[in-house]
Amino acid sequence: MYEYLKGIITVITPAYVVVEVQGVGYQVNVANPYHFKQDEQVMMYVYQAVSETDLSLFGFDRPEDKDLFLNLLRVKGIGPKSALAILANDDHSGLINAINNDDVNYLKKFPKIGPKAAQQIILDLKGKISSEGVSGNPMGESTPVGGPLEEASEALLALGYSAKEVTKVKKQLKQLDIDTTDQYISEALKLLMKG
Repeated sequence: MYEYLKGIITVITPAYVVVEVQGVGYQVNVANPYHFKQDEQVMMYVYQAVSETDLSLFGFDRPEDKDLFLNLLRVKGIGPKSALAILANDDHSGLINAINNDDVNYLKKFPKIGPKAAQQIILDLKGKISSEGVSGNPMGESTPVGGPLEEASEALLALGYSAKEVTKVKKQLKQLDIDTTDQYISEALKLLMKG
């Protein structure tokens, strides 16, 4: 129903941002809320998910990211939250290569994706998507509330990673020279994908 929202980011949480458009605040679930800045003007491509108990918006920086999200939704057993968690990693070309090369182990590294779901993703999408025009989200900073590392940890939990996985990665992140939540999230996702 909606193609995009053009407005200002007014709220940033671990799971979503609020985009104010002409006085109306839209709660939009995004893969990495901390790459947005408070009071930033954005044009966000959106998908509206409707179920019996929920009405949600999911947002993307680029139409290519939205298209990849829609392709993931076509996979049996993959819902909007799982698809968004899969897209949280900046390496979308790695995802597409894994699909096209039958790399089940790579796909199993995403939260709540087991061997059956990984096989289903490959079965439904192999050869149907290409990495042309697909890239990660642009980098940005946010205003620290609980500190960038803590914000990143909350965002990873909101994406569906377990507390055990987040704690393990957090130890490695503390050793890096990083200043922003977005950088922590990007590095954490790379570490989580390595296993």
